[in-house]
Amino acid sequence: MKFKLLFLSVLLLGCLGLDMRSVCGQSPNPDLKDKCFSSLALRDANSTECKEVQNETMRDYCVMRIAISRLSEADCSDATSLREQCVHVVLGLRANSSLVCNLIQDNDTADLCRMR
Repeated sequence: MKFKLLFLSVLLLGCLGLDMRSVCGQSPNPDLKDKCFSSLALRDANSTECKEVQNETMRDYCVMRIAISRLSEADCSDATSLREQCVHVVLGLRANSSLVCNLIQDNDTADLCRMR
Protein backbone atom coordinates (compact mmCIF):
# COMPACT_ATOMS: atom_id res chain seq x y z
CA MET A 1 0.00 0.00 0.00
CA LYS A 2 2.81 2.40 0.88
CA PHE A 3 4.43 1.72 -2.49
CA LYS A 4 1.19 2.62 -4.27
CA LEU A 5 0.96 5.92 -2.41
CA LEU A 6 4.58 6.70 -3.19
CA PHE A 7 4.01 5.82 -6.85
CA LEU A 8 1.04 8.20 -7.01
CA SER A 9 3.11 10.91 -5.32
CA VAL A 10 5.89 10.47 -7.87
CA LEU A 11 3.33 10.77 -10.68
CA LEU A 12 1.82 13.93 -9.22
CA LEU A 13 5.14 15.61 -8.45
CA GLY A 14 6.40 14.70 -11.92
CA CYS A 15 3.34 16.39 -13.41
CA LEU A 16 4.33 19.54 -11.55
CA GLY A 17 7.62 19.55 -13.45
CA LEU A 18 9.91 18.50 -10.59
CA ASP A 19 13.00 16.47 -11.43
CA MET A 20 12.06 13.33 -9.55
CA ARG A 21 15.44 11.69 -10.04
CA SER A 22 17.12 14.40 -7.96
CA VAL A 23 14.29 14.33 -5.39
CA CYS A 24 14.78 10.58 -4.96
CA GLY A 25 18.56 10.96 -4.75
CA GLN A 26 18.30 13.55 -1.97
CA SER A 27 16.27 11.34 0.36
CA PRO A 28 18.21 10.80 3.63
CA ASN A 29 16.38 7.51 4.31
CA PRO A 30 17.89 4.61 2.27
CA ASP A 31 14.63 2.61 2.31
CA LEU A 32 12.60 5.59 1.12
CA LYS A 33 15.23 6.35 -1.53
CA ASP A 34 14.97 2.78 -2.84
CA LYS A 35 11.17 2.95 -2.96
CA CYS A 36 11.31 6.32 -4.67
CA PHE A 37 13.64 5.08 -7.43
CA SER A 38 11.52 1.95 -7.80
CA SER A 39 8.39 4.09 -8.23
CA LEU A 40 10.21 6.27 -10.73
CA ALA A 41 11.25 3.19 -12.71
CA LEU A 42 7.69 1.91 -12.83
CA ARG A 43 6.35 5.32 -13.84
CA ASP A 44 8.82 5.52 -16.73
CA ALA A 45 8.70 1.76 -17.49
CA ASN A 46 12.49 1.90 -17.54
CA SER A 47 14.64 -0.53 -15.57
CA THR A 48 17.68 1.79 -15.60
CA GLU A 49 16.24 3.57 -12.54
CA CYS A 50 16.19 0.19 -10.78
CA LYS A 51 19.98 0.25 -10.79
CA GLU A 52 19.80 3.12 -8.29
CA VAL A 53 18.02 0.87 -5.76
CA GLN A 54 20.62 -0.20 -3.19
CA ASN A 55 18.80 -3.13 -1.56
CA GLU A 56 19.34 -6.15 -3.84
CA THR A 57 15.95 -7.75 -3.19
CA MET A 58 14.12 -4.46 -3.75
CA ARG A 59 16.16 -3.94 -6.93
CA ASP A 60 15.13 -7.37 -8.21
CA TYR A 61 11.46 -6.64 -7.49
CA CYS A 62 11.85 -3.30 -9.25
CA VAL A 63 13.18 -5.12 -12.32
CA MET A 64 10.39 -7.69 -12.05
CA ARG A 65 7.74 -4.94 -12.00
CA ILE A 66 9.15 -3.50 -15.23
CA ALA A 67 9.28 -6.95 -16.84
CA ILE A 68 5.68 -7.61 -15.78
CA SER A 69 4.44 -4.27 -17.05
CA ARG A 70 6.12 -4.82 -20.43
CA LEU A 71 5.62 -8.63 -20.50
CA SER A 72 9.26 -8.93 -21.48
CA GLU A 73 11.45 -11.66 -20.03
CA ALA A 74 14.45 -9.84 -21.53
CA ASP A 75 13.96 -7.19 -18.83
CA CYS A 76 14.56 -9.91 -16.22
CA SER A 77 18.24 -10.02 -17.20
CA ASP A 78 18.94 -7.12 -14.81
CA ALA A 79 17.67 -9.15 -11.83
CA THR A 80 20.16 -11.16 -9.79
CA SER A 81 18.69 -13.54 -7.20
CA LEU A 82 15.14 -13.42 -8.62
CA ARG A 83 15.99 -13.68 -12.33
CA GLU A 84 14.62 -17.21 -12.78
CA GLN A 85 11.40 -16.36 -10.92
CA CYS A 86 11.03 -13.17 -12.97
CA VAL A 87 11.28 -15.07 -16.26
CA HIS A 88 8.84 -17.73 -14.99
CA VAL A 89 6.29 -15.09 -13.99
CA VAL A 90 6.52 -13.20 -17.30
CA LEU A 91 6.18 -16.40 -19.33
CA GLY A 92 3.22 -17.44 -17.18
CA LEU A 93 1.51 -14.10 -17.71
CA ARG A 94 2.05 -14.37 -21.45
CA ALA A 95 0.21 -17.69 -21.27
CA ASN A 96 -2.63 -15.91 -19.40
CA SER A 97 -1.93 -17.74 -16.16
CA SER A 98 -2.33 -15.41 -13.22
CA LEU A 99 -1.50 -18.30 -10.87
CA VAL A 100 2.18 -17.42 -11.31
CA CYS A 101 1.50 -14.23 -9.34
CA ASN A 102 1.17 -16.38 -6.22
CA LEU A 103 4.91 -17.12 -6.45
CA ILE A 104 5.79 -13.49 -5.75
CA GLN A 105 6.45 -12.71 -2.09
CA ASP A 106 6.44 -8.92 -2.47
CA ASN A 107 2.80 -7.78 -2.11
CA ASP A 108 3.07 -4.72 -4.38
CA THR A 109 4.70 -6.71 -7.17
CA ALA A 110 2.16 -9.52 -6.76
CA ASP A 111 -0.69 -6.99 -6.97
CA LEU A 112 0.76 -5.51 -10.15
CA CYS A 113 1.05 -9.03 -11.55
CA ARG A 114 -2.60 -9.80 -10.77
CA MET A 115 -3.76 -6.56 -12.37
CA ARG A 116 -1.84 -7.35 -15.55
